[in-house]
Amino acid sequence: MLGWFLFLPLAAFSSLLVEADTLAQKVCLEVAKAPPPSLEPQTAGCLKICSVWFSIDLASIEAPAFDTLAHAKLWDILRDIGVQGIYLQGLKAGGEYRTAMGLDPKWGTEWEGMSAMMRKKGFILIGDRFGTATGLTPDFALALKNTEGYRGLYHLVEINPKDWGKLPNVSKGFANVPWLTLQTLHKKGYVPEQFSPYVKESSWNATPVIRGVDGKERRWIYLKENQNDPVMNWLGPSFAGCRIATGDLLDSMLHLGQKIGVFHEQAAQESLLLWTRKLGGFSVFETDGGLSEWMHNGADLWVDHFTRPALLHALIAQDAEALKLIYRVFLEAKIPINRLVHMLQPYHHFACDYAILSSKKQFQYYEEILTGDALKARLLKEDAAQLQGKDPATWPALCMASGAPREEALQAHQLLALFYAMQPGVFSFSVSDVLGLTAEQVVNPLQPNECSLYGSLPAQMQNSCSFARKLQQIVSARVQSGIDAAELIAVPRTQQKGLLLLIHRLKNGSLQLLAVNFGSREAQERLELAQVRQTSAINLMTGLIEPKPLDASMFQLIVPPLSGKVILFQPKYFD
Repeated sequence: MLGWFLFLPLAAFSSLLVEADTLAQKVCLEVAKAPPPSLEPQTAGCLKICSVWFSIDLASIEAPAFDTLAHAKLWDILRDIGVQGIYLQGLKAGGEYRTAMGLDPKWGTEWEGMSAMMRKKGFILIGDRFGTATGLTPDFALALKNTEGYRGLYHLVEINPKDWGKLPNVSKGFANVPWLTLQTLHKKGYVPEQFSPYVKESSWNATPVIRGVDGKERRWIYLKENQNDPVMNWLGPSFAGCRIATGDLLDSMLHLGQKIGVFHEQAAQESLLLWTRKLGGFSVFETDGGLSEWMHNGADLWVDHFTRPALLHALIAQDAEALKLIYRVFLEAKIPINRLVHMLQPYHHFACDYAILSSKKQFQYYEEILTGDALKARLLKEDAAQLQGKDPATWPALCMASGAPREEALQAHQLLALFYAMQPGVFSFSVSDVLGLTAEQVVNPLQPNECSLYGSLPAQMQNSCSFARKLQQIVSARVQSGIDAAELIAVPRTQQKGLLLLIHRLKNGSLQLLAVNFGSREAQERLELAQVRQTSAINLMTGLIEPKPLDASMFQLIVPPLSGKVILFQPKYFD
């Protein structure tokens, strides 16, 4: 717990804020020479260097993690699959909840060797996001001691001694403030809003009595995440939170070689993404907010969390109507699909959110008109009925949860990869995906793992039917078509509820159709598209021509159960 910090002399502290300010002073003259950053998203530039990511959560890698990963064979396999960028999660001390600027020492000592190997093989480093809170750092201890320059770093509220009796008793550590107490504190003007009685634990903690640097004893309440992590005050007059986030980004880009950074905090992200561009990097915005928060964000890329719950529903209910609805909302709102990062893992992240369905707005779902709240309730009820209390931790585990044969589960997982890979924007997959992990466990990607459905990466690359080799074919087709920079132009209606059709316009003007059948029966559909006259229909996954008369605008599509097709309509050129 934080207690021991509170009694150390100030000289013993090495705070995030001090590290950030020191680093800023060292580079400020050089950074000043850089041209001003563009105010427009640099999506095309980011996709050009890195549109296929491999995500590695270092906590899931056999210790020491850097030593395990520092093998040329691993990076050669990833390059053969088609990976361009490595998204390292948990790289820095504290992970999302930073406790120091540098690398977390628990991962091992071979960072320089692994980093050099990644650069040699041509991979782009993508940095883990800086969250809305820090861990229990010296900065927080200094803030609690009312040290100049630190109190404004967090959402700290000093409670008058006459009101201490209203706070929970705290002998050491911290205690959560009950919602009834928060109501009382709100009425007394301590906190800016009232709080719901429907939450088990509030977002505020109370401290014990703490003696400050001025000798005065104080009790505080503070806004927190998780159990105790203090939330940063991004809009405080000292902008200390922004200084820490900026320093952390500077450290990542200059010392670790990071090219792409992931951000979460909306209040600070505008300055951070401009700072990233000024340093020659790219920004990715991740949020669990709604569509308006997304659309008013100027990051180069956005993490696509809107399609995840609908994809889950399509897979387990064999019903793609919710997915079709979300893509139609994208079209209506003019969302540039090529700015999206489609991540397979973690599948459960925001899996029950449906944030795109505004609560009171009405949506057409099949033949009904439902409010967003009513539609969410209906979809979640159907999902719960299908899952029957199961809570799989990964997509492979979900594909196995129905008791389907192993081959069918592999086919379903491959279908998910095809679905995300053959869309504009970034495609990202993880260690859990490529090994077929059914639980969140520690593994070595180069060796056999008991919890792996698919086997080690070297073994998979020797098997043309393995997940890794199928993924290699999918990524190759993705690169061949140039889908990363394409535009979504239509979401046709279908006769079979498990069939999803997405029509994209490629940069060269050609049309490409992604057809995904989540159902257990063969899907047949007749499409009429005026733009496909004088074209041949080429199946990019097989390289074969689909039956279509050259001068016809009608196209007969047949998609086997639990499979997908990617059809490029190749124009016929005349002399």
